[in-house]
Amino acid sequence: MLHLRIPRFRSIQLMTLTGACMPAIAHAQMGRIMHGALLNTAKVIGFGDSPKSFIQILGAYTQGVIAFLGLVFLVLVIWGGFKWMTAAGNETQVEAAKKIVRNATIGLAIILLARIITSLFLEIIKPAVI
Repeated sequence: MLHLRIPRFRSIQLMTLTGACMPAIAHAQMGRIMHGALLNTAKVIGFGDSPKSFIQILGAYTQGVIAFLGLVFLVLVIWGGFKWMTAAGNETQVEAAKKIVRNATIGLAIILLARIITSLFLEIIKPAVI
């Protein structure tokens, strides 16, 4: 009688590989649905159609820059918080961490004010450009 011996490690690998591939196999037919949903989402947030006027191009550019700067703010606040938590009571490190968080918050305020000023400026010049 022929006995097929599969080592325990190999059987665990096979089960893990099968488990990892099953979601991809099960959702193979979801491509069209997901593509349509992503296109609808892109249209809702303003990326569905290409910008047609100078105002739309400038607005899309400023939104992208502000989104990136918001991400920079988030990273700086997390970095400052990490430095603050790992300062272990060292006052110079705590002050440095506070300075990072304070400067990031001031930067965010400047970014938001710049966005407000840009929006007002675009609303003022919109009739002249169109």
